[in-house]
Amino acid sequence: MVRGRHWRRAMILAVLLGAVAGAVWAEPYWIAYEGNEFPENDGWLHYASSPPAQRWLENGSLFIDSRADPNITDIYGMYPTSGLDPEPGETFLMTWRLNVYEAAPWEYPGVGLRSDERYAVAFIFAEDYLWSVYEPFVLVQFTPGMFHEFELRSTDMRTYELYLDGAFAVEGAFCESLFPPGLWWGDILRGGSSFGAWDYFRFGVVPEPGTLVLMFFGAAALRGKEV
Repeated sequence: MVRGRHWRRAMILAVLLGAVAGAVWAEPYWIAYEGNEFPENDGWLHYASSPPAQRWLENGSLFIDSRADPNITDIYGMYPTSGLDPEPGETFLMTWRLNVYEAAPWEYPGVGLRSDERYAVAFIFAEDYLWSVYEPFVLVQFTPGMFHEFELRSTDMRTYELYLDGAFAVEGAFCESLFPPGLWWGDILRGGSSFGAWDYFRFGVVPEPGTLVLMFFGAAALRGKEV
């Protein structure tokens, strides 16, 4: 039993240490940014404009304030060499917790994903709704001024289900893309300003729900933060 616990701990630690740009991952995998440090110190590539956004860490969340200049962007990306997509019987998950305090005069915080076969989905956020960049008429509203949990699930990287605070919100489709596989999130658009807090950003491939629960709590134990 003790040996089993040590083995599971070692496996979770290996997953966390694999969260580096260009990493080679075996299936399944789970990568979790938990807001305990700046993302570039946790394996993410950082794309910052000049001037840069104001950033700080507070209560386990990353705050990004780009209101000083409409041309400010602050983006975090990861581009694995061995792929993102699930195998048959597996599910790709991308989940994040975000509070958009301000986005004016338009939406600017966002997340995006491109699959191994270069199909893409991306969401842009205002204070009280999100919209799907590549899909007309796909919009999800939520209560402003508070954190919300978002989760994208896909078994084929062609279609997806989006959940808001644990409840099903919308079903959508990926769009063909010319760009390589990867993920990105942050303040991703120029021409406006925003102020938001990111509590976490996680993604991976999960063969069954029990594995996801194990990874959540294992990651929290190793990184010293409650999930």
